[in-house]
Amino acid sequence: MIVVITMLTGLGAVLTSCPGNPDAEKAVQEKVKVPGLDEAVLAKDRTIKSAILMQWNSDVELTQEQLAVEEVHAGKVRITGIVSREELKERAENFAKEIDGVVDVVSTITVDESLQENRINLNDL
Repeated sequence: MIVVITMLTGLGAVLTSCPGNPDAEKAVQEKVKVPGLDEAVLAKDRTIKSAILMQWNSDVELTQEQLAVEEVHAGKVRITGIVSREELKERAENFAKEIDGVVDVVSTITVDESLQENRINLNDL
């Protein structure tokens, strides 16, 4: 308890003494750094990426498309690719958004309808 109070007191002194000072901001980050936090966030991001890819790969139509998870950082996901129909773009985005731990999805998935002739459409079966 005393250690926490001491850390918070030191943190308060740094925060109030130099607002906007990069050195002060670095000092604050070092004082409040939690051991193993970066590794935990990285592990969670890898889990999120794997879960998105598994969802996409479990969908017969999406497996035919060119999709990629470009980046995951602290639950913020960037996905990209080219799909043959708008419905598939929305489905891929929704799968990503529904994964536990995802806080935001930025999508640069585009639709190229000329790809439809080379795809199996479940609505046609």
